[in-house]
Amino acid sequence: MTKILVIDGDQSTREFLNTFLKSDGYTVFNSEDAPGCLEIFARENPSIILTDMDIPGLNGLELLKRVKGQNPDVEVIFVTERVETDLAVQALQLEASDFISKPISNQRLMDALQRVKERLWRRGKLQEYVRNLERLINDTTEELEKRHELEHNLIQTSMDGIIANDRKGNIIIFNEGAERIYGYTREEAISAVHVTQLYPEGDARKIKKMIYGQEYGGPGRLINYEVMILTKNREPLPIALSATLLYEEGREVATVGYFKDMREIRRLEEELLKRYQFEHNLIQTSMDGIIANDRQGNIIIFNEGAESICGYTPDEALSGLNVTQLYPEGEAKKIKKLTYSPVYGGPGRLINYEAELVTKNGERVPILLSAALLYEEGEEVATVGYFKNMSEVKRLEKELIQSERMAAMGRVTAGIAHGVKNILHGMKLGAFMVDKGLETEKPDMLMKGWNLVGKNINRISRMTLDMLSYARSRPPARQSCSLNDIANEVCNLMEDMAGQRQIDLVRNLDSTLPRVTVDPEGMHSCLLNLVTNAIEAFPESMSGGTITVSSRSEPEAGVYLEVKDTGRGMTEELKEQIFKYLYSTKGARGTGLGLAITQKIVQEHGGTVQVESQPNKGSCFTIILPNEVCSP
Repeated sequence: MTKILVIDGDQSTREFLNTFLKSDGYTVFNSEDAPGCLEIFARENPSIILTDMDIPGLNGLELLKRVKGQNPDVEVIFVTERVETDLAVQALQLEASDFISKPISNQRLMDALQRVKERLWRRGKLQEYVRNLERLINDTTEELEKRHELEHNLIQTSMDGIIANDRKGNIIIFNEGAERIYGYTREEAISAVHVTQLYPEGDARKIKKMIYGQEYGGPGRLINYEVMILTKNREPLPIALSATLLYEEGREVATVGYFKDMREIRRLEEELLKRYQFEHNLIQTSMDGIIANDRQGNIIIFNEGAESICGYTPDEALSGLNVTQLYPEGEAKKIKKLTYSPVYGGPGRLINYEAELVTKNGERVPILLSAALLYEEGEEVATVGYFKNMSEVKRLEKELIQSERMAAMGRVTAGIAHGVKNILHGMKLGAFMVDKGLETEKPDMLMKGWNLVGKNINRISRMTLDMLSYARSRPPARQSCSLNDIANEVCNLMEDMAGQRQIDLVRNLDSTLPRVTVDPEGMHSCLLNLVTNAIEAFPESMSGGTITVSSRSEPEAGVYLEVKDTGRGMTEELKEQIFKYLYSTKGARGTGLGLAITQKIVQEHGGTVQVESQPNKGSCFTIILPNEVCSP
């Protein structure tokens, strides 16, 4: 509630005003003289004073001066019987609010109080506005000071040099980064260095001209312009410069430049360039072929080794040749699939995989391939392949094998001389018995002698055929066929022999086995050798047993033919000998070439022969042919 102080020597006037004002909601204080009113004013600090011009003990104008001195915002209304012009002018000059003449009119009093209340409200609003404005100014000033301090710290502590100069070229900002780059102290630069002294002669003007141009991000800007500067010791130093013009009210006032020391970057660039050149030379001068392709198969690296092997020039390879064109149809897809698998050292790698490349002239070249997937930020981006031309190795290998075979034949000739002599002796004995049987007309002797001759003829025939088969060097006569059909033919052929020994010949053939492109006669010979050996693996004194002929296909490994018996088995020492030339466990019944021939035929098809055996538990021979032989 608004406080109001009533000062009047007349008690009835005070009582009237007291009653009237309280009914209007004011808090009223009364005083009849000067000491009492000044005490109340000091204690209660009222917003409005209603006072007579003549107060006992104090003049009204003097009272006005004193209360205004204590509180300039207090509103003073004079209630008086005498209204003199000079007195009124003096009161108004001392900022009196109004005059009301006695006798007091209720309406005049209410109007005066209303005007005073409006003045108090406006003053309160103005004061609130001023307080808010002062608070805003203080907050803004504080924020600007903080921002100025932050910007100052950012400028001063930047690792890059920051320099600003006015339009005359005088330096006005020179931070710690600039001190490190140029060697001047801030005081030296600002007091004694012109901006043109920081560059070789004429370069500062050239840079300023470029800031106004468009070439490096302008006009008004320069972005990442490489230039040389001069240090305090006049040593040239490479930097990357960015600069901008500063304006005030549309008028250019300064230029600020940001300098990055490029010495370390240049050193790293030179080191990277040397490393790149070294690695590039390693790749290009490698005797082996090195080819890299992106995920779409486009060739991106094609070295001199690849050029010599494939016949394409690097320009031909890099200008549109797809990596799939370097392999037989479907081979590139197979190699990529193997790179993702663990079969050849992966996933993500392929180590020493034998394949073929197709040259520019359409010739097929055997290679030994290693490959690896390349990644950037965890994403596959390319494949690089390293391949060795195996043509000469394969030729030498073939010559070596042929040489070994011929040498083996020489050893065979010496080794079987005794056997041939025994065979001839047997034939001679048989012929003698035939002659005697004819002379003496003894049919039993005639038949016995003839059987002896025939048996020895078969022995020498088998030996001769085995020797020729092992010595031949022609490639297999491949054609599409079914391994299951070959297995059935062999089983049908050997069932009688197995039956005579009371051996069960079991077939376990996979009906989904794919067709293969192989030499049917060669595969028939291999399987026949294995089944024959399996039957002969049972002691003659033993009857009964099982031989199982199986087939199956495994997607990663290839096609399998397996002959498993429950015969006498082999020791580890014996297993290491069985594929050697002329080694036989059958005595005079064997030539020692059967398993060697089997291994040779399988290897000519790119396959392998594996054996598992334990004494008295039987043996298992497995022919593994690669997926390449599978017919499409």
